[in-house]
Amino acid sequence: MRRIALAFIALLSIAIPARVSAQTPPVFEDAAPKTKASKISAAIIVIPKLNVRAPIYTGITMDIFDKGVGQWPGTPVAGKKGNIVLGGHRTSGSKPFADIDKLRKGDIVELVSKGKKFRYAVTSNFIVKPTAIWITKPTTNATITLFSCHPKGKTSSRYVIRASLIQ
Repeated sequence: MRRIALAFIALLSIAIPARVSAQTPPVFEDAAPKTKASKISAAIIVIPKLNVRAPIYTGITMDIFDKGVGQWPGTPVAGKKGNIVLGGHRTSGSKPFADIDKLRKGDIVELVSKGKKFRYAVTSNFIVKPTAIWITKPTTNATITLFSCHPKGKTSSRYVIRASLIQ
């Protein structure tokens, strides 16, 4: 648990540049849970209101965030009980969460996995400090937590969206 907490703090508290040289691994990679990062998309996130359709990869490495959305290792798969934690860039890489702050209560976020579509409705949005690791804690219901740096281009806070499974 301590490793996960340290990885999350590191992930949330650094500026993630658009490019990182092969010789400079991201700071949070060493502290991340020791789960092999996926090179194949495990699912797709679709956010109709924001015109977003992006691959979801398992892992929280710089390479993952540059390709799409990263899923916190050890969090559940789409449609299952628990808290699926997903992070993405707002200003670099493919920028899947560029306009995450425009989502409001009731907006739909879809996860597509193995040919099945799971719809989640936004229940809340809030801003937290980079050290707020409580957003990764498991939930009793099927929930997704989306997070990204806030405001755009800065790392001083995190914008967080919570959504609950509706079908």
